Amino acid sequence: MTSQTALDHSRLNGIVGIIKKKLCDPSIRSLNNRGVQAVIFQIPEVSSYMTDLRKQEEAVRHKILSKVSVLVHKFQEHSLNATLARAGITVDKRVHAGSSLDSEEEFDLLCLDAKERLYMILQDYDWLKEFFLFYPLHFYENSFQFVSRIPKKKLPVKVKVVGLGIGGSLAVSGLRKNGIEAVIGYEKRARRGPRSVTSRYQNASWRAYDIAEKLLDEEAFQHMEKYQQQINVDFDDGTSKVMTSDRVQIILGDAIDRSLESAERYGAELHFDCDSKQFCKTDLTSDEDIEDVDIIALFAGARTDAIVPGLEEEMDMHAWPDLSSDCRLWLEIKMSEKKSTYTARNVEVGAEKWHFSIESSRDTKDDIVRIRDNLITQNMWSLKKLEGASEEEKGLQEEKFKLQRTKIEELLGGVEEKKDGEENRFDYIFSNAPENDHNLAKLDAAKKGGNLVIEGGYRVDVKIASNSVIDSSSTESAKLLLDKFNTKVIAFGGDGCVNPNPMAAYGATLACEFAAMLVHLCVGHGHINAIINGMKKAELADPAWTVMLEEVQGLLTQYYDAHGRSENYFQWMQTLLCNLYSLPPQEA
Repeated sequence: MTSQTALDHSRLNGIVGIIKKKLCDPSIRSLNNRGVQAVIFQIPEVSSYMTDLRKQEEAVRHKILSKVSVLVHKFQEHSLNATLARAGITVDKRVHAGSSLDSEEEFDLLCLDAKERLYMILQDYDWLKEFFLFYPLHFYENSFQFVSRIPKKKLPVKVKVVGLGIGGSLAVSGLRKNGIEAVIGYEKRARRGPRSVTSRYQNASWRAYDIAEKLLDEEAFQHMEKYQQQINVDFDDGTSKVMTSDRVQIILGDAIDRSLESAERYGAELHFDCDSKQFCKTDLTSDEDIEDVDIIALFAGARTDAIVPGLEEEMDMHAWPDLSSDCRLWLEIKMSEKKSTYTARNVEVGAEKWHFSIESSRDTKDDIVRIRDNLITQNMWSLKKLEGASEEEKGLQEEKFKLQRTKIEELLGGVEEKKDGEENRFDYIFSNAPENDHNLAKLDAAKKGGNLVIEGGYRVDVKIASNSVIDSSSTESAKLLLDKFNTKVIAFGGDGCVNPNPMAAYGATLACEFAAMLVHLCVGHGHINAIINGMKKAELADPAWTVMLEEVQGLLTQYYDAHGRSENYFQWMQTLLCNLYSLPPQEA
């Protein structure tokens, strides 16, 4: 992508300085994180950058709509009669409402197919309404309402997805669900068990139901819906109503597992326990057999930019290492007295001292097995770190592991034991907090409570990628990366572009947003590939059409990049705020 669309580091630095100064104010530091966000987004310098990024995004979108309008008009010149027959207004034995239009021998039907594919791209992006509004010369076709009735078409595009976490798992399912012919997924971790992609035990507040419904099969989506929050709303007239929230409290490993199952049912080809040699050449001069694809998506987490040398530079990563924040998380479990689904939050408000805990009442033994898998993995890493340590230190670790595992096994047995058809539930209490003496005292109290089974630490870095995509329009060094991955486009998403914040706000949702963006991009590329393939075989086709189609395809890639930059900026702001809220006051 070009430097004109890259993030401006000096402008970002200015925003960092403004927020540092603002968060030195004790009255703001006493607010909760949502309150701090409300104050900060009122600052013109903060909100105006988001406005400018959205304008860049819209500029790309309008270029796409403009070129599609020209192409639709040209194709319609040759397919008007076939269009009327398709709509049932006239009769043509070759075409009716359910025709596949797979034949490439008759030029008018080829043009009709091309026009329909362009409309289907707009429909997939949910841009049809604006298209008919901005380009009224096509509005009469809108009265036919034929786009929603067009039979599914083949999408000749190959896609690889590297990293099958919450974003990647939804992506491989959604790609197959939406008709992408070849979908291959790669994950460095195992499918299940210790050190697996589905063993993540964090309880996430997730807001992506509309995306999940479009990308998952019915079985997986119905499972997600079980955890959708219900809110009791009291009105001034004394009445009340139970309303469905757009949020879900779901265990990340469970969401990933269900998404992978959906992808497998749709027929995606998934590989686990992989290394980069399976999808990337180690040496461009070697004869390594890496299957070529149209698009490869790297959803490999916060270290995506380190998969191969050169990625970090092409992603144009901006980082503020002095603002990194260390955090602690821990999990407590115990048999529950509750007999139905229950979710509650427990928080302490205030800069540095904040914590949040999500307590949920659950009845799925898979979640307990997931905890056990994490504990086994954690113990393996702890013993590895203790290599060369005294036998006494190793013995203390083993004793700690034994006590925690016993607790988990007892709980697993309790949940499996059912009497008189009643479900035995357990309380799942997940806590997260910045690491300091105040919060370590909370962790010590949890240990003394006897229900703690897992604890850990992690670091949150403040960084953001300027670019969410690499294609042939990029630099010469970027083209070498395309050759390494044997692809035309490299797309990035989720944690690979910007780290999620410690309060788990929007991180999983952003990964799902990128999954949906990837599906849109691949559907668009697939339709245009099909049109270009047909036009190259047709003697009557104008070569200029192919040039313009390739331009639209390139613009769809640019749109992924521009839209990703806007989404990443919003998440970067949340991570920046949360880290500054977790650290002592910083000098601007």
